[in-house]
Formats: sequence, C-alpha cells, structure tokens
Amino acid sequence: MRLSSFTSQLCSAAIAAMLLASCSTSTTEHKANTNRLNSQQAQVPLIPIEDFFNEQNIHHLKMSADGKWLAFTKEYQGASNIYVMADKSDLASATLLTQSIEPIKEFEWSSNSNELFFMKDKGGNENTQIFKLSFETPQGKIEPKEQQLTHNDKVKYSVMEQPKDNPEQLVVMANHDESSRMDIYWLNTHDGKLTPIFENNLNLVQMKFNKQGHPVIGSSTNLDNSYSLYTLIDGTWRKIIHTAKGESIDILKVNDAKKLAYISANIGERDKQQLLKVDLMTGKYETLHKDPKDEADVYQVLFNDAGEPLAISYYGGRLRTYALDTEFAKHWDVINRHFNQDVEITITERNEKNNLWQINVASDRASSLDYQYNAINGDIHLLADIPPSIQPELLSPRQSLVYTARDGVKIQAYLTLPKGNQRNLPTIILPHGGPWARDYWALDSGYFHAIAQFYANRGYAVLQPNFRASTGFGKHFLNLGNNNWGTGSMQDDLTDGANYLVEQGIADKNRLGIFGASYGGYAALSGATFTPDLYQAVIAYVGPSSLVTLMASFPDYWRPYLGQWFESVGDPLIPEQKQDMENRSPINFVDNIKAPLMLIQGANDPRVTQVESDNIAKKMYQKSLPVEYLLAKDEGHGFIKRANKLAAIIATGRFFGKYLGGKVDNNVNPALLEHLNSLNVEIEKL
Repeated sequence: MRLSSFTSQLCSAAIAAMLLASCSTSTTEHKANTNRLNSQQAQVPLIPIEDFFNEQNIHHLKMSADGKWLAFTKEYQGASNIYVMADKSDLASATLLTQSIEPIKEFEWSSNSNELFFMKDKGGNENTQIFKLSFETPQGKIEPKEQQLTHNDKVKYSVMEQPKDNPEQLVVMANHDESSRMDIYWLNTHDGKLTPIFENNLNLVQMKFNKQGHPVIGSSTNLDNSYSLYTLIDGTWRKIIHTAKGESIDILKVNDAKKLAYISANIGERDKQQLLKVDLMTGKYETLHKDPKDEADVYQVLFNDAGEPLAISYYGGRLRTYALDTEFAKHWDVINRHFNQDVEITITERNEKNNLWQINVASDRASSLDYQYNAINGDIHLLADIPPSIQPELLSPRQSLVYTARDGVKIQAYLTLPKGNQRNLPTIILPHGGPWARDYWALDSGYFHAIAQFYANRGYAVLQPNFRASTGFGKHFLNLGNNNWGTGSMQDDLTDGANYLVEQGIADKNRLGIFGASYGGYAALSGATFTPDLYQAVIAYVGPSSLVTLMASFPDYWRPYLGQWFESVGDPLIPEQKQDMENRSPINFVDNIKAPLMLIQGANDPRVTQVESDNIAKKMYQKSLPVEYLLAKDEGHGFIKRANKLAAIIATGRFFGKYLGGKVDNNVNPALLEHLNSLNVEIEKL
C-alpha cells in the first residue's frame, strides 16, 4: 500500500534513511534475515485473515430462563446480529432474529419466555439505545418481532437489571434528563415509558436493586480517586464506607432481606481485592476470602439464589477457582474431571429452578465452547457444535510468563511465538487499552488475542504485557501507574519487555514493532517519540496523541467519574499539571520520530476523537516523515464492522511485513483491498 504522506520518491528515501539510522545491520543483512525467516517458516501455511474472524463464529451464547432456547450473536452481512435455536438442536437450524446494519454489542434474555433485550448505537457513537426482541413459534416456525424502547440518539441508555418481581420494567441508567448525569429509571417493556426513580446526584457508578427494582446500595468513584459505598435506609442515602485514594469497591451481591451485601474491595491494609461481607445497617465488614497465593484480586464470585457465595475465582497468569460450599464442590469436581485438558472453566449461568448450569470452556488456541450441566444427574452436553475455523494445532500456545522491570517490579505477560523458528524473530509489543484493564490467556478473552495469533502465523513473536496500572494485580501495582504515562514506568515496562525478549534470544533487536489501541495506541505513539531508537515500525489504533485534548474530549456523562484520570494523568486546569501532560504528549515530540507510523481511527469515536490522529498525521506530513492513515467514517472507538476490521488488519500485516520482515499474504480478497483503499486518508488534504 502506498504511503500517503509524501511523493513516492521522497518517501522511499526517507524510509531508507530511517531504517539505516535505527538499524545496525546493512540493507543486505536485513534482506538476508528476512529470507532466512521466510525459509524457516515456509512449512507453516499462511492462514487467511477471514479465518481469524470467521463469519460463522458465534459469540455470547446464552440459555433462556426456561432452558429451552439458545441465543447467540453471529455476523450477518458484516455486522453482529442475534440468532436463536432450540436447545439440543443443530446450528443449521438457528434462526436469524435481527438484520441490523449496526453491530449488536449486548443482549440478555428476559425472565419472560421467548423475549430478549439488546442494545446498539449508531456508527460507534456509544449512545446505545434499548430494544425488545420477542418471537413466536406458530407451526414450529420462529417469527421475530422487534421493538425499539428508547429513541433519543443523543442519550446513552444501558440496562442494569430486570427486577424479579417486577419484570415488566427494566431498570436502566441514562443521561436522559441531564447530559452530565447518569440517572436511574424504570423503562416499561411494553410502551417504552421512562419513569425516574433516582436522580443520581451522588454520582453512583454502580448500584444493586431489590426484587421490586428499587435501589438498595450504590458506590461512587470520587474526584479525589476514592470510592464511597452508600445504602438506602428509610428513603435516605447513607455513606457507610469511604475508601482512601487509590482504593476501590465493587458491589457483587445484595441481600435486602438480611441487610447484607457482598463486595470485592482492597480497603485498608489490603493490597489485593478480597471478598467482604458488609452489614448495610452499620457499615461493618469482614473478610470472607482472599487469594491463597496473594497474587491477584477477586476475579469472579458465583452466588446462589439466596445471595450466598458458592465459589470464588482469581486470575494471575491463569484462572484459579475455589469452592466455598461443600455441595458446590462436588459438582465442581464432576465438571473438572469431565474436562481434563488444559482449559479454563467458568460457570456463566446457574438455574436453581431446573438445575441446569451453563459452562464456558476456554482455550488459548480454540474458540470457547459452551456446555450444559445437569446438576441432578451429572450429564454434560455441548450446547452448540461449532466447527473451528482454524484447526487448533495450526495456532501457537499462549505462554504466561513473568519478567523483571528495571526497578525490580515483576510484570506478568503473554507470549505467542510462531511455529517453526522461535529465535531472533521480528517482534511486536502489543500493549492493551484502558489502561485500567488487562490481558488474559484464552483466545476469546480479547479482540487482540486473535490478532496476536495472526501475527505469530506471519512469523512474529508477540508480547502482551500486563504493565503497571493493569487491573487484577492489586492496588499497589495499579497505582504505580499514576503520573507514569508516556515517559514513566508504564512505558518502561513495555521497553523492558522488548529488551527481555532480545536478551532471551527470541527477538531481533533490529526488528521490533509496537502496536496498540486506545491507551495501547498512546503507548505506541510514546514508543515512537520517547524511545525512538527502539522500534522500527509503530501502529497507533484510536490512540491519543495529546493528553490535554484527550481529557477535554470526554463525553459530559464521564465528568463525575474522572477522579482516577486526574490522579494518574493530571488536570489540565492546573497549570503545572497541564505542563506535565504536555511533556507526556507525543504530539509535542514528533521531531523525535524515526520509525514509520500507521494511524487507525474511527471518525465517530467519542473517547479518542479524530483530532488525535489528524494532528499527528499532519505534523508528520509537514516534516516529510513516513505515515499512513486509515479512517473509517462509520466506526467509533475501534472497528467492529467486518469489512473495516479485516481491511485494517490486512493493512497492519503489510505494514509490519514491509518494515520488520514478517510474511505477507498476497492472496487477499480483492473486495477487501478495494475497501482498504477507501479507508486511506490523503493527509495532504487534512
């Protein structure tokens, strides 16, 4: 693909100069390395990009409340849509319920039979609307009916709960009455009428409700980066817990009858989040469980219908689950003996009325599969037989490893290596977004995990570090990221990961690239500007180039919840903090860039707006630096429409192949190449 930053002749000269400046090997040696790699990897077939994101792959498989139906999402005409089929039937019998051109991101079964609710936005603007989807089965044929329940495209609506004893109402959160405030409403599932039930002046970010749909407990994240836990007693909200800065609370379950709540929290002397039981009348709490290995925060807790914990999970490098109930432990043993291979097992649904459980079984080299477990007779059967689009043996094992950063901090990471040669490889550092998020082991646990396999198939080593500020490893590790964006230890963790692979003989130091999205895109730009001699190719996907404009661009309803951002990034209204943010903004250091850069952006992104990519593209063009820019006018914070997604990944593969020497698949669908050309931005016209 041609570079759009300058004329062909000048681009070729600039690229050659930069490669020579950043590499100690000659052009001849570089070509020799590439030829050796291609020869060593020749026996490994190139897997088409379409297979990594197969149209036939299904996601979010969920059982109906009565266990008779299975719903899932699958692509239809390039966008994720909802299908349904009867339990124990063949996938070929599944019926398409929606025909949306906008991808459907979320859905849930209703407690009423033959009814679902789903949400979608327009063009990635994140102003999700709520829809009801019902279906009838006259003469055995499924006939769907769709009803839009909310109708204001300037408002973000999200479903919080369907009350058990008031199922005709949904509890929803929305900035319907005030753009900067997320209030709570009942949404009538028949006529879409909104009834206000709580004006959220406390800025509660999480709430739990009783069986009638009335709020019982809520937590707020405060502007000083603390949390508060509130309970509603006699019509008045009372603050019962207030944390110190950098501590957090996650409400897991509430028992309104007993005035008890279960939370995950790292308050006080606790570093890792522990399972706590809270008395809602007094605010007193006690620890019920903590990680026996002191490795990770609480990851997941399974409760019974009475609101009591049955099992708890922690996630360090891999998932670990502990039974908290004797009867549950017997079932858990049966399930684990049935799946005796190297997988991760989670219980996604547990129905006490019919004693049917839904189990998800995940692997690092195959899409996860869902099973039904009968708690009466121990029977386990596959819910949907999904043929793999790629045979697992063609993919690479995903290794969990730990390396030591320059200051002694241990960094957990995942490494994916190509088949065949695993020494002196072109290497891609792939930092996750957030940054308050993390990567996991299973193939289906993140969008970029399939991309890591795609690159490994092209001959690259791929490292995905859970750098400091990643969630799940305790508050100390998370808060080490404060004021360490760009030029601090968060970026050092990525640099040290790259150097670790070089020291191990895995990575070729002259063929290092970095690619990230969102915060990962910022980290990629920081790698290009603040460690310009490290990387030979950089891709920033919806990545902010300026911390100042990033903070100014957040939607109104984010404003009350930005305490963690102010603590870790800075407040641009405070002059000395604004200056520090400028010092960490790649846009101000374009002169440092030596590596070719690719930018990928959605025009409707409400978080990282188009100006972030436009600005750095224009600066690089003005300085005759090699830059490519892809812009999708119908996407937001990341590409989810099929044509956009595949075209962008093809572009990244060609970009890294050109500058790092990995394999490039030239047998590409011409329609995808044509679509890719439509995404190219003529930077000189910006």
